[in-house]
Amino acid sequence: MVKNTATIYDTVDPYQWVTDIAHQAWKARDKEVWINNIQDLITSDAVILDAGCGLGRLLPRFWSAKKIVLVEPDLRRFLHASVVAQCLLNEDQELLEKLKDDGFWQTNEYERLLQEVYTSPVRSKKVHLLNDVMQSPAIAEYGTFDLIVCSHIFEHISLDIIQESIAAFYNFLKPNGSLVIFAGKSPTLFHVRLTKEFDHQNILITRSEFFDICKQGPSAGLGIRYMPFELLQTILANPFNPTLQETFADEFKSESKYYQLPTTPLFTIKQWEAYHSEFYTHKTMQVGTYIEYPQIQARLYRPIKPIESVAEILELEHQVNQNETLKKMHLIDMIVVANKNE
Repeated sequence: MVKNTATIYDTVDPYQWVTDIAHQAWKARDKEVWINNIQDLITSDAVILDAGCGLGRLLPRFWSAKKIVLVEPDLRRFLHASVVAQCLLNEDQELLEKLKDDGFWQTNEYERLLQEVYTSPVRSKKVHLLNDVMQSPAIAEYGTFDLIVCSHIFEHISLDIIQESIAAFYNFLKPNGSLVIFAGKSPTLFHVRLTKEFDHQNILITRSEFFDICKQGPSAGLGIRYMPFELLQTILANPFNPTLQETFADEFKSESKYYQLPTTPLFTIKQWEAYHSEFYTHKTMQVGTYIEYPQIQARLYRPIKPIESVAEILELEHQVNQNETLKKMHLIDMIVVANKNE
């Protein structure tokens, strides 16, 4: 009798190289965006506010500043950011690397670290952490600030919170201080819902559904608002502009509850940059094809072909940013650097 045997093959994702290229490009563009727009604002005598700091991922990049204030309303994220701050103060690079791994977040060691920093909060002249909302008047006692950074918060909150936040930032900043906003963008205003963070199964929703998600909190899912550049520009100049009510309906507030503001524009955009797109790896798609890049190639009169290298990605994104129309139409993220007007 012949014995049957089975051959076991290792499964290799034939599209993994596409994912690898995309991740390399994201890292390269993140570094470029930071150098182009923020790096020179972080001086040794700067006082910086990270508004909605989340897990404190930006704190190491701010570390050369004189004083950094981090504000985060979610308690668990606030505690994680506190552990990051403690690592930097103690120069504990090993633990800092552990904290970047979300698998570590499921361990007893991680829970112990959160409990320890909850019972013994970080005390330092260099870094201050507040478990509070980013429009809170209590932040003023730690400023005024040379630089305020709000990274990917505006696309997840309703207009009334954005309005109060911009009013607060205007009051917190020193004369000619800088406000840096990272946000999701598109040529038109639209909204999607995710069931969890970094899940790319987007569900298109209405503005009112987005507002309901904001009111219900994280249990309702993650709402994302993709905003045109011009709309953010209008909001930064005058967050209580009456013309915004037509677009935002019941999200709109006619005036600030906490802050006095001038009638002149609050902020003027100094520079901005578009970056990042999504990519296909599905077997029915052309390997290496990014969602928007065929359109970008066509509009730049270039050959329409799959993207096959990090260099091609960076070159196309650089060309988008040299053309104001393409810059507003394409790529899904923007960084806006605005100066406080006096």
